[in-house]
Amino acid sequence: GTAGGSVVARDMVSRCALALILLAVLGARATEATLPAAGAASDAEKISSEFSRRLQMSREGEPAREVDDYHYVFSADCKPYMEWQSVALYYSWVSAGAPGRFTRLLSCDEPNYPYVNSVPTHVTPLYTNIDPNDPYSAYNLPGSMMHWTQHNRTDRKWIIKLDADMIVRKPLSVTAGLEAEEGLVAAGIYGYLHGVDNEMAPMFVPADVVPRLAKVGGWEIFWASDLVKAAPLWFEYTKRVRQDPRAWWPFKGTGDVYITKESPRPWISEMYGYVFGTAMAGLRHNVEPSAQLYAGMAPWDQDSFDPFLIHYGLRIDIGDWNWDKHYELQGNAHRDKLNCELPYYPFPMVPKKHWPGSHHGTLFQPGQEEARRVEIVMELMLALNKGIRAWRHVHCGEPWPEGLSSKGLEHIVGEVMDDHAEHRAKGDGHEFERRRQHPRVKSEAEMAHIEHVQAATKAKAGEDSASTKSKPAPVVGGRRAG
Repeated sequence: GTAGGSVVARDMVSRCALALILLAVLGARATEATLPAAGAASDAEKISSEFSRRLQMSREGEPAREVDDYHYVFSADCKPYMEWQSVALYYSWVSAGAPGRFTRLLSCDEPNYPYVNSVPTHVTPLYTNIDPNDPYSAYNLPGSMMHWTQHNRTDRKWIIKLDADMIVRKPLSVTAGLEAEEGLVAAGIYGYLHGVDNEMAPMFVPADVVPRLAKVGGWEIFWASDLVKAAPLWFEYTKRVRQDPRAWWPFKGTGDVYITKESPRPWISEMYGYVFGTAMAGLRHNVEPSAQLYAGMAPWDQDSFDPFLIHYGLRIDIGDWNWDKHYELQGNAHRDKLNCELPYYPFPMVPKKHWPGSHHGTLFQPGQEEARRVEIVMELMLALNKGIRAWRHVHCGEPWPEGLSSKGLEHIVGEVMDDHAEHRAKGDGHEFERRRQHPRVKSEAEMAHIEHVQAATKAKAGEDSASTKSKPAPVVGGRRAG
């Protein structure tokens, strides 16, 4: 009864959040010009094609690309539910062109966690219980960011922070309309953070900082040193908001519909911790409402019609078919999708009866919103299955299913390769030390695989060293929202 009620409540809240996001997006776009004419749309298509071409140009021995100078990071904890999301996100990044670097920030206190190597990983302490009176798993996000920036320094100019329940469709870039620069962070919109512009903000930040506050979250592009500066403040202000009774029920200024007398602390304390912490660090935000599309949501403009990211945090409904990531918590067979000893239970695909009559391309045209909505959901479910299948192909030796598209993953399906070979060979800071102290038994297939990628890494060491000596100057372009 209690679990069922919480699922229903979560579904209702998710729908409220979706409506708020849509209202915020439409409001942000209300002052923009009308859709471009056919000729202008053709130019946009050419630009998109040129961008895609440049993504595929540079490989070993070729000039470095601007789009390679990004380090993608996200936070997770050590549960099977988070594991399949981590793997799906990683392989979507690989499929999109594998630019730059990728690191999962794993908050984990299990010394022999079997999937510490599932994707490139930096292990951090578990921050959930820093307040013994209030277990709060969202502490892990700013805590892991702070730990990573203090124990590792990326060699990339930009850091892209994502959520685990996202799929990368195309590489994010400050030259592709997502304007950012030192001191200016590109970010998605969280329109329900009402405390940014009501009486809550002065509770936590000085008056001169309030103008820098923005209703943002989900994904961000940071100048690398900006995140190093902001991460400790993000963590500190998360604790302040979460532990300050002034922000608890019955105060309604946070915009958090979860709070009750029995559960008075706002779940979105971490989101405010980010907003207040980055503002205190002196950072401003370029709000980009259309870079991500929530799966199940109809696009509203050209950018959302062909988004960089798919976010699947909400229930998806298409006709009589529906799916929610929380469904994967139900039933033992579905929980551990990476266990080679268990059969793989695929994510459900959209039934053929709901498929659009034809593919509508990536250029926004009025009247095609519903068809495109379905196409994006189909793309999401395919990406989830491809990601897990690719992982099981590499680590379990399972054959690639006949009929399943391997686009973007041909180098993995055709020849078993590990795209994070460098991380496996060199380790990643704290994670490497942890593996040394608590080794786990690896299968013969996995050992053979690791030996293969280590040999490949050593063979390329000279080229990698030479390529890092010259780096492209930072290029800031695109459009500033607002």
